[in-house]
Amino acid sequence: MAVPSNKLKVHIVRAEGLQHMNHLTGDHPYVACEIKRADGEVETRADTKPVTGGDTLNPVWDETLELESWQPGETLQFTIYDKGLVGSKTEGKALLPSEFFHPHGFQGMLAIIGLPDAKLSVEVQVVGAQDGEQAPEQDPGATTYGAPTADENVAVPQRLGVSILQAHGLNNMTHFTGDSPYIICEVKHLDPASKMTRVETASVTDGDTSNPFWGETHIVEPWCEGEPLQFTVCESVASKKEGKAELPSKLFFPHGYAGFVAIDGSPQAILHIIVRPLGPAVGDGASLKTNQVKVSQTKGKHCCW
Repeated sequence: MAVPSNKLKVHIVRAEGLQHMNHLTGDHPYVACEIKRADGEVETRADTKPVTGGDTLNPVWDETLELESWQPGETLQFTIYDKGLVGSKTEGKALLPSEFFHPHGFQGMLAIIGLPDAKLSVEVQVVGAQDGEQAPEQDPGATTYGAPTADENVAVPQRLGVSILQAHGLNNMTHFTGDSPYIICEVKHLDPASKMTRVETASVTDGDTSNPFWGETHIVEPWCEGEPLQFTVCESVASKKEGKAELPSKLFFPHGYAGFVAIDGSPQAILHIIVRPLGPAVGDGASLKTNQVKVSQTKGKHCCW
């Protein structure tokens, strides 16, 4: 049975912190929004109009695009271009995984890959394929992300959606064979008796491994309010650990987090991540705390255990 496709309404609001790309004719930035298929192919594109006046480093588009034939699980890719006299130059890109806008929509800022201080403000709504009605709107009390509110005195185990997008400025750890960096994300449980909860990305073996791109989203559970997330950058070939970054609970709960974290041990290195609370974990709290953990033990990577 074929998976039904949907239409997306994507409101491109504005950007902040762009760079000068065209010193002769002035900057004319515009945004291309594309659907990134599960196989990595990018298609179904819609573009905003270029901004030609005003503050083009902090442009306002306030334009709504419509994209057809989107299916759950497919990522949205936003590319910011500067339109010149002969072609366009790429400023940077931002990614929004499906888990962050389906089914309840998304409203917030995305970090722009390639421009550490730049952000893109977007809103996304999923429109039903059959009757054309929009998916349920976000809770008016929520901003970028929504999360259930637990009873004040009860730590309810939660599920997190963690997107590990890209790192910038990693060191060269293996001079002869080339680097193959990967990331381990681990919940630092407050209860010392809790079993390990962690996920890891695949290794990046090709391209620019000093600025590796993963673009992976993982479900992390169980997690309880107050527990930080620790991201460890590892090198699989040399079995070395490059550095760590920690994201405190208060920065992503209850409204989520999208941006960069600094990697200690590498002064210029940063990691681009998105974290979203997804609600209570499946099952009761006791069984989740003892049994339902995500531990990756099949890839033979032991540098950071």
